[in-house]
Amino acid sequence: MNKSFTGNNIPFHIRLLKRLVLFFLAFILLYIQVTYGRLSKGEWANYRIYWFIFFAICFAIGIYYQINRLRTIVNEIRFSENNLHIIGQDFNSKFEDSLVLNKVIISIQEEELGKNNVRYCLEINSEDKYYYLNKFNDWNYQTLAQIVDEYKTRTGNNISGNDYYKELIKR
Repeated sequence: MNKSFTGNNIPFHIRLLKRLVLFFLAFILLYIQVTYGRLSKGEWANYRIYWFIFFAICFAIGIYYQINRLRTIVNEIRFSENNLHIIGQDFNSKFEDSLVLNKVIISIQEEELGKNNVRYCLEINSEDKYYYLNKFNDWNYQTLAQIVDEYKTRTGNNISGNDYYKELIKR
Protein backbone atom coordinates (compact mmCIF):
# COMPACT_ATOMS: atom_id res chain seq x y z
CA MET A 1 0.00 0.00 0.00
CA ASN A 2 1.39 3.39 -1.02
CA LYS A 3 1.12 6.43 1.19
CA SER A 4 2.08 9.98 0.26
CA PHE A 5 2.79 13.13 2.29
CA THR A 6 3.29 16.59 0.82
CA GLY A 7 4.69 19.91 2.00
CA ASN A 8 4.53 23.38 0.52
CA ASN A 9 6.45 24.25 -2.62
CA ILE A 10 8.67 27.32 -2.18
CA PRO A 11 10.48 28.47 -5.36
CA PHE A 12 14.25 28.82 -5.28
CA HIS A 13 14.33 32.57 -5.82
CA ILE A 14 12.03 33.16 -2.80
CA ARG A 15 14.20 30.92 -0.58
CA LEU A 16 17.30 32.75 -1.78
CA LEU A 17 15.85 36.23 -1.23
CA LYS A 18 14.79 35.36 2.32
CA ARG A 19 18.32 34.23 3.18
CA LEU A 20 20.22 37.00 1.42
CA VAL A 21 18.37 39.98 2.87
CA LEU A 22 20.74 40.07 5.84
CA PHE A 23 23.78 39.73 3.56
CA PHE A 24 22.65 42.70 1.48
CA LEU A 25 22.01 44.83 4.56
CA ALA A 26 25.42 43.98 6.03
CA PHE A 27 27.13 44.71 2.71
CA ILE A 28 25.40 48.10 2.45
CA LEU A 29 26.37 49.01 6.02
CA LEU A 30 29.98 48.00 5.41
CA TYR A 31 30.03 49.97 2.15
CA ILE A 32 28.79 53.08 3.97
CA GLN A 33 31.37 52.57 6.72
CA VAL A 34 34.23 52.26 4.24
CA THR A 35 33.06 55.15 2.05
CA TYR A 36 31.94 57.69 4.65
CA GLY A 37 32.97 56.37 8.06
CA ARG A 38 36.18 56.00 10.00
CA LEU A 39 37.78 53.78 7.37
CA SER A 40 37.57 56.58 4.77
CA LYS A 41 39.63 59.08 6.78
CA GLY A 42 43.29 59.36 7.64
CA GLU A 43 45.64 56.45 7.12
CA TRP A 44 42.82 54.00 6.39
CA ALA A 45 41.81 55.93 3.26
CA ASN A 46 44.82 54.52 1.41
CA TYR A 47 43.51 50.98 2.00
CA ARG A 48 39.90 51.61 1.01
CA ILE A 49 40.10 49.56 -2.21
CA TYR A 50 41.47 46.61 -0.23
CA TRP A 51 38.51 46.83 2.14
CA PHE A 52 36.13 46.77 -0.82
CA ILE A 53 37.89 43.74 -2.26
CA PHE A 54 37.82 41.99 1.12
CA PHE A 55 34.10 42.68 1.60
CA ALA A 56 33.30 41.59 -1.96
CA ILE A 57 35.16 38.30 -1.46
CA CYS A 58 33.36 37.68 1.86
CA PHE A 59 30.04 38.50 0.19
CA ALA A 60 30.72 36.09 -2.69
CA ILE A 61 31.71 33.30 -0.31
CA GLY A 62 28.57 33.89 1.76
CA ILE A 63 26.35 33.77 -1.33
CA TYR A 64 28.03 30.56 -2.50
CA TYR A 65 27.43 28.78 0.83
CA GLN A 66 23.85 30.03 1.09
CA ILE A 67 23.02 28.90 -2.46
CA ASN A 68 24.58 25.51 -1.78
CA ARG A 69 22.49 25.19 1.39
CA LEU A 70 19.24 26.35 -0.24
CA ARG A 71 19.38 24.50 -3.52
CA THR A 72 17.51 21.32 -2.52
CA ILE A 73 14.05 21.21 -1.00
CA VAL A 74 11.84 18.17 -0.44
CA ASN A 75 8.17 18.60 -1.41
CA GLU A 76 6.78 15.07 -1.17
CA ILE A 77 7.50 11.80 0.62
CA ARG A 78 5.99 8.54 -0.64
CA PHE A 79 6.10 5.20 1.09
CA SER A 80 5.77 2.14 -1.13
CA GLU A 81 6.30 -1.53 -0.29
CA ASN A 82 10.05 -1.47 0.41
CA ASN A 83 11.03 2.01 -0.76
CA LEU A 84 10.87 5.59 0.35
CA HIS A 85 10.46 7.98 -2.59
CA ILE A 86 11.62 11.53 -2.09
CA ILE A 87 10.35 14.11 -4.56
CA GLY A 88 11.54 17.69 -4.51
CA GLN A 89 13.37 20.44 -6.31
CA ASP A 90 17.05 21.03 -6.93
CA PHE A 91 17.16 24.75 -7.67
CA ASN A 92 13.90 24.87 -9.64
CA SER A 93 14.19 21.56 -11.50
CA LYS A 94 12.32 18.54 -10.21
CA PHE A 95 14.20 15.55 -8.81
CA GLU A 96 13.08 12.17 -7.54
CA ASP A 97 15.05 9.75 -5.44
CA SER A 98 14.21 6.28 -4.20
CA LEU A 99 15.71 4.89 -1.00
CA VAL A 100 15.49 1.36 0.39
CA LEU A 101 13.29 1.69 3.46
CA ASN A 102 15.28 -0.74 5.61
CA LYS A 103 18.46 1.32 5.13
CA VAL A 104 16.80 4.65 5.98
CA ILE A 105 17.31 6.32 9.34
CA ILE A 106 14.96 9.13 10.36
CA SER A 107 15.62 11.49 13.24
CA ILE A 108 13.81 14.54 14.59
CA GLN A 109 15.93 17.66 15.03
CA GLU A 110 15.19 20.81 16.98
CA GLU A 111 16.54 24.10 15.60
CA GLU A 112 16.57 27.13 17.83
CA LEU A 113 15.51 30.25 15.94
CA GLY A 114 15.79 32.69 18.80
CA LYS A 115 14.54 33.19 22.30
CA ASN A 116 11.69 30.73 22.99
CA ASN A 117 11.32 30.00 19.28
CA VAL A 118 12.16 26.57 17.85
CA ARG A 119 11.52 24.66 14.64
CA TYR A 120 11.34 20.89 14.37
CA CYS A 121 12.74 19.15 11.32
CA LEU A 122 13.09 15.60 10.05
CA GLU A 123 16.45 14.33 8.95
CA ILE A 124 16.43 11.39 6.53
CA ASN A 125 19.71 9.51 6.12
CA SER A 126 20.52 6.63 3.87
CA GLU A 127 23.96 5.21 3.08
CA ASP A 128 25.37 8.20 1.18
CA LYS A 129 22.28 10.41 0.86
CA TYR A 130 20.93 13.00 3.25
CA TYR A 131 17.65 14.94 3.16
CA TYR A 132 16.26 17.52 5.54
CA LEU A 133 12.51 18.26 5.83
CA ASN A 134 11.06 21.53 7.12
CA LYS A 135 14.25 23.53 6.62
CA PHE A 136 12.10 26.48 5.46
CA ASN A 137 8.93 25.90 7.54
CA ASP A 138 7.34 24.29 4.52
CA TRP A 139 5.95 21.21 6.29
CA ASN A 140 3.13 20.97 8.80
CA TYR A 141 4.14 19.40 12.13
CA GLN A 142 1.19 16.99 11.98
CA THR A 143 2.41 15.77 8.59
CA LEU A 144 5.91 15.26 9.98
CA ALA A 145 4.45 13.24 12.85
CA GLN A 146 2.49 11.11 10.34
CA ILE A 147 5.70 10.45 8.37
CA VAL A 148 7.39 9.28 11.58
CA ASP A 149 4.40 7.05 12.43
CA GLU A 150 4.40 5.52 8.95
CA TYR A 151 8.15 4.89 9.13
CA LYS A 152 7.78 3.19 12.52
CA THR A 153 4.95 0.92 11.35
CA ARG A 154 6.69 -0.09 8.11
CA THR A 155 10.15 -0.73 9.53
CA GLY A 156 9.55 -1.36 13.23
CA ASN A 157 12.55 0.86 14.00
CA ASN A 158 12.56 3.69 16.49
CA ILE A 159 13.80 7.12 15.54
CA SER A 160 16.38 9.26 17.25
CA GLY A 161 15.03 12.42 18.81
CA ASN A 162 11.97 10.55 20.04
CA ASP A 163 11.52 13.09 22.86
CA TYR A 164 10.78 15.76 20.23
CA TYR A 165 8.02 13.56 18.79
CA LYS A 166 5.64 14.68 21.54
CA GLU A 167 6.30 18.30 20.56
CA LEU A 168 5.43 17.52 16.94
CA ILE A 169 2.06 16.13 17.99
CA LYS A 170 1.29 19.08 20.31
CA ARG A 171 1.85 21.69 17.66
